[in-house]
Amino acid sequence: MIRFTLGALLSLYAFAAAAQTSPADSIAFVTAEWRVSDLGGGARCRYAQVDMFGSRQSISVVSYPRRGFETRIVHLDRRAEAVSELGRAAGADMAVNGSYFDVRTFEPVTFVSVDRKIVGRTTPRELVRTNGVVAFKDKKGRKMDIFFCDTSEYRQVARRYRSVLAAGPVLIDGGRIVEYDSDKTFYTGRHPRTLIGKRADGEVVMAVIDGRFRGEGEGATIAETAYIARLLGLVEALNLDGGGSSTLWTARKGVLNHPYDNHRFDHAGERAVPNCIVVRSKKR
Repeated sequence: MIRFTLGALLSLYAFAAAAQTSPADSIAFVTAEWRVSDLGGGARCRYAQVDMFGSRQSISVVSYPRRGFETRIVHLDRRAEAVSELGRAAGADMAVNGSYFDVRTFEPVTFVSVDRKIVGRTTPRELVRTNGVVAFKDKKGRKMDIFFCDTSEYRQVARRYRSVLAAGPVLIDGGRIVEYDSDKTFYTGRHPRTLIGKRADGEVVMAVIDGRFRGEGEGATIAETAYIARLLGLVEALNLDGGGSSTLWTARKGVLNHPYDNHRFDHAGERAVPNCIVVRSKKR
């Protein structure tokens, strides 16, 4: 059973005009032919192609209860590997790409703290989109929070949380879609997108929206990405690195989405990234 509620759908009607969407987009999302697979322990993955926003959207989703799973950030020092490789090396059940980085040096360009060690800082150039964090209280990531955070707050957040990954923009805050008035193509253009969030019951959701594949997966604007996040029932959500980095992987099903780096609509186009978020069953 797909957990897309009527209440979440109805709450989006008022937002539809601002996001250049319509109630028909919500209905198309909810009634799409989602292919669902059980990943064990209450975790599931699902995939569908949905005609919405006047385009074809290719959407991959993983969801899991925090109880029974450990979530953490994996970071490499000045090198990068595919998300699938990072996930397997960590003994993970699921993994998704992390935040923005320099594609030449593989150094992060946003604040990253892993096990209380700061390994990346947000550069001035990234301030146009990096306005939030996903943060984990303990080593096993049993408590995950997503919230607005600017550079002046990083030191305090690093003291409160064991691991922190800055990214952005924040898509959902307190159950409400965050609207941005920007004409920058990062916000208004349709691109591959990655997001992480959680539902009111604490269930964690990671999702990738494929992009740049005409007629197969055309990508989403930031407003459309937020709209999809709310349809997924998220009360908190953060946009992660997108474009060719967007990758969602599971140990059972492999790469779920269609990474863009090889420019082919298949599962083989992963880009090497320096960090990702990995999820592992506590029963392993």
